Amino acid sequence: MLDKRAYSPEKIVPPHPLPFVSRKALRRVKNPLPAPGTCRYCGPNTPVSLVSNADIYGREYGDWPYMYLCDNCEAYVGLHPNTDIPLGPLADKDLRGARKHHKADFLELQRLCGWRRKEAYAWLARKMNIPIEECHFGWFEIEQCEQAGKIARLAMMSGKGGTQHAQE
Repeated sequence: MLDKRAYSPEKIVPPHPLPFVSRKALRRVKNPLPAPGTCRYCGPNTPVSLVSNADIYGREYGDWPYMYLCDNCEAYVGLHPNTDIPLGPLADKDLRGARKHHKADFLELQRLCGWRRKEAYAWLARKMNIPIEECHFGWFEIEQCEQAGKIARLAMMSGKGGTQHAQE
């Protein structure tokens, strides 16, 4: 379900500090998550702010250097380029670490198999028995990251580079 603003005739007023929100970019996000208003770790009384990623890293990184941030626990999530749509749910340090660690195994399997991104995620969704629309490391919780990493490692260990097993 696309963001309603993608085809709305009304002017899009970007939330501060975003310079704009692109209708074309909104249309590219097929399954948008709502912007977090409060922190899922700290509770409903702790607001989340839209900030430049310089607030975390000390300087801006990337072409779209914005994120949602909990000032209390420093959980954060980046945005789809040229939108105010989060890439996934807020993630604390442990969840970000699990996503990074286990996604590396998945990306190595993708490389070994010569898959495009879409093919790799379709394969992983089948192996995890989840809808393809929900198969994104940015959406995974720690347990799902661990499951995906294990699936990728097992596929790489079996056969030559895992490509035979992986393509089953």
